[in-house]
Amino acid sequence: MMNFEPLQYTDFPYLEPFQPPGWGDLVPRFKYAIDSSFCRPYKLVAGNTMVAIGTVIYHKNTAWLASIITHPDHRKQGYGAAITKQLIDSIDRAKYETISLDATDMGYPVYAKLGFEPEGTYAHFKAAENITGLEQDIHVVPFEERFRQRIFELDRFATDEDRTDTLAENITSSRLYLENGKVEGFYMPELGNGLIIALNAEAGIALMKYRINNNYYGILPSVNEAGKKFLEHCGLTQFRFSRRMFIGKKRNWKGELMYNRISGQLG
Repeated sequence: MMNFEPLQYTDFPYLEPFQPPGWGDLVPRFKYAIDSSFCRPYKLVAGNTMVAIGTVIYHKNTAWLASIITHPDHRKQGYGAAITKQLIDSIDRAKYETISLDATDMGYPVYAKLGFEPEGTYAHFKAAENITGLEQDIHVVPFEERFRQRIFELDRFATDEDRTDTLAENITSSRLYLENGKVEGFYMPELGNGLIIALNAEAGIALMKYRINNNYYGILPSVNEAGKKFLEHCGLTQFRFSRRMFIGKKRNWKGELMYNRISGQLG
């Protein structure tokens, strides 16, 4: 018998075996999810054993599924599909019209069978060491409170999602691309992998230069040719891709305006 239950602090000692290579410690990720007002982490228990975990992240009218992981000792037994279906069923589909996720190769066939459709791919780039010495653009300036709503507007335009709550937590550390008094793009260094949204390549590349300095990786939609060329010019190489998928209402997602994504949890 399987039970679908909220994940608790008392489950943290049992998370280590779930941790996929390269993901880092899962405890901070799920602690944030438990503490957040717009996240709901869950576990799937078979008998007395926690066999799968996952999280729902809510925006105003959309939701994302994140950190869906099956315990290595219990894979290929249907638990990944079971917890994904339970996560979907926990969401009010009348309010949250679109559910999205970023699929690994392992997860893709599971999600496809549950009705998720491909929407695009993310290109993952990395270098052997940190990139340094890039000349910075004078148009990249610190956040100013008067531009708060403009940042929200740019993100809504690019993603067709209202992610205000998530952005607001990280907005004061933003860097803006400001030209003629108007914000043409923004970078949030403390939000996941470092979100960059820009209306044009000039703003996007300038913000990428700021982000990639003293960094070694970048992740962006595959349709963003200007961004990929910049990363290649800096010596980064693409080593894999992941699939952005959705179920429900198709959003007018403009991947070409995203010069670095937030993370696999939020696109």
